[in-house]
Amino acid sequence: MAAKGSAPEAEDSGPAVLEARVRRRVHSGLTVEAEFRTGSEIVVLFGRSGAGKSTLLRLIAGLERPDAGLVRLRGRTLFDGDRRQVEPLRTRGIGMIFQHDLLFPHLDAAANIRFGLTGWERRRADDRLAEVAALCGVSHLLGRRPATLSGGERQRVGLARALAPRPGLLLCDEPFSALDLEGRDALVDRLRLLHRAEGVPVLYVTHSPTEAIALGDRLLLIESGRVIADGPPLDVLASRSGMGLVGVRNVLRGVVAGHEGGSSRVAIDGGPELVVPRVDQPEGTAVVVSIRADDILLALGPVAGLSARNVLPGVVERLVPHGGEAEVVVGSGRVRWIVSVVAEAVSALALQPGVSVRMIIKARSCRVAAEDQPFAP
Repeated sequence: MAAKGSAPEAEDSGPAVLEARVRRRVHSGLTVEAEFRTGSEIVVLFGRSGAGKSTLLRLIAGLERPDAGLVRLRGRTLFDGDRRQVEPLRTRGIGMIFQHDLLFPHLDAAANIRFGLTGWERRRADDRLAEVAALCGVSHLLGRRPATLSGGERQRVGLARALAPRPGLLLCDEPFSALDLEGRDALVDRLRLLHRAEGVPVLYVTHSPTEAIALGDRLLLIESGRVIADGPPLDVLASRSGMGLVGVRNVLRGVVAGHEGGSSRVAIDGGPELVVPRVDQPEGTAVVVSIRADDILLALGPVAGLSARNVLPGVVERLVPHGGEAEVVVGSGRVRWIVSVVAEAVSALALQPGVSVRMIIKARSCRVAAEDQPFAP
């Protein structure tokens, strides 16, 4: 692993699709100075708020101009500070989606998508519109305006518009962070499928470890404007001091499903019901449940005779042992859980991708807050 403040060399996986070496002084406390190369994979830009992730994306897109550096996409120079060469934003061949969909409110979904096909021959544009609408799951929405669509539907239309002209690169700046868990997971899954179908490389900004692990082929950890680590998402997050998964929480959205004495039941979006400490909210209230990764136990086979109120089935998707611990990603329904275990448990339980497990969670390990309220300390 590279020392802090230096960017490690990425593995050579063939010709680079994107080459970036950019420097820009954002303010007195932050200068973005990053260098990396990517292939055709999904690369996650991960880091704390203010680390420079979105600025780096904007420098590549051409929304902001670097003070110095070089940006090449598929061998074509988009920016060269030494030669004072700047490719206009409109001709860079880059698709972009953001947290806010930025759809034209006066146009229906079809016209919004067709906007990205300006200049195409009519029949070819019609064929591409139908193709990308089907890929993004919006064929049935083409006649509707943005105001009549849900947040997830608008983002799918925005994704279709970005992909319509077959960009050489797709830039995503936390595009799903405003959605609920079900919508976010569905769009993450769809973006993975689109990446495979279209072959478009993706740069994806997020601060969600679970999202980074679920989506990324590779993760660039950004700190103070620099790339300080580069590798498989789970490997990087699990092994970086202060940025790893130790202490990470599974944050799940759901609704209050009922009350029983001193406990309540919460129906998790895309997952099971959880028994949690009594919630002073009526049934149907939207809530957020937070569970530490190291408060979840794993077991094999049926489990009986426990005081823990929650025993949930799942399947191991990924794991990375590191030091005396291991991080395990478990899929259950449409929810991906991160579970921290001691390294010996990996051998004792013969954990590997595809193994069925039970997650054991005490009710008191679940912290619950109304969706628009912070968690109690």
